Amino acid sequence: MFNPTDEWYSCLFGQDSPTATLISVPIPPITPFPFGERSSLGRRFLWQADTPLPERRQAALDVGAHMWIPNQFACDSITIGESAESARRRLHEWWDVTDAISARKTVGQLLDGMHSSTFEVIAPLVAEAMKKTAGHDPSAHREFLATRAAARGSSPGYWITHYDALYTLRTSKVLRNSVTDKYFPTHIRAWDLGRVPFVVRTALRSGYLQEDECWPMLFAALDSARGYYANWRQFAHGVVIGRAYWSAITDIGTTAEKAQVAGDWVNALLVRSDSPWRRLPLWPEEHPQRRVT
Repeated sequence: MFNPTDEWYSCLFGQDSPTATLISVPIPPITPFPFGERSSLGRRFLWQADTPLPERRQAALDVGAHMWIPNQFACDSITIGESAESARRRLHEWWDVTDAISARKTVGQLLDGMHSSTFEVIAPLVAEAMKKTAGHDPSAHREFLATRAAARGSSPGYWITHYDALYTLRTSKVLRNSVTDKYFPTHIRAWDLGRVPFVVRTALRSGYLQEDECWPMLFAALDSARGYYANWRQFAHGVVIGRAYWSAITDIGTTAEKAQVAGDWVNALLVRSDSPWRRLPLWPEEHPQRRVT
């Protein structure tokens, strides 16, 4: 499991890092948050339920919390205020989801590691190429990936494209202000798991899913996130790097900007007094596996 340290936190967010958990060490409230109203970071997290959700349900929604400010979704309700027509349009345009079957399939792919499963194969190769390890260079890796793909009946071009994207991302130092090579992750499960709640909530609003099947999907994402991460800080790292990798696959020119946007989102979640991540840790406080790095 990847364990970023306080040095990583300072590198990523450009500020002093906490010395203990964000729950036990109080951080002075920031009210209002010092960003203009035109910035998504100037918007409040929306809390609208009359009574708090059970902790497990709230934690499951919190897995997707980095998407709540830009989309203005409430933090404490599975329902969203967006119209059904708008929700269906976005699911179609962004995810090619048009019905219950495609919604369930997309959630399943995210739970299985839609982007991380590929990342986990190519990231060690890119790391060795950057270290200039004997026998490891981009040409040799592309040949290996092409052979591997052919043996599995998949497209060599897919694997080579993803390898080149990650190699360019790392060698171009696009993320030099976000994370050092020393703390580069071996997986980006947070990027996949963190999108499950958005798809589920939007599919529910679209009428493709029923609420009684939505919560098990959200709980599956939460349980998986707990299996990979010790706390929200680690999870945040996966979101930022995952978004950068996803962007590099299609347009390396926008990667720095999109990584910064993701960094801003998770920064707000980590420090703001109205943040769902500040109200509830990833792991229950009394759980023996909860730990801080």
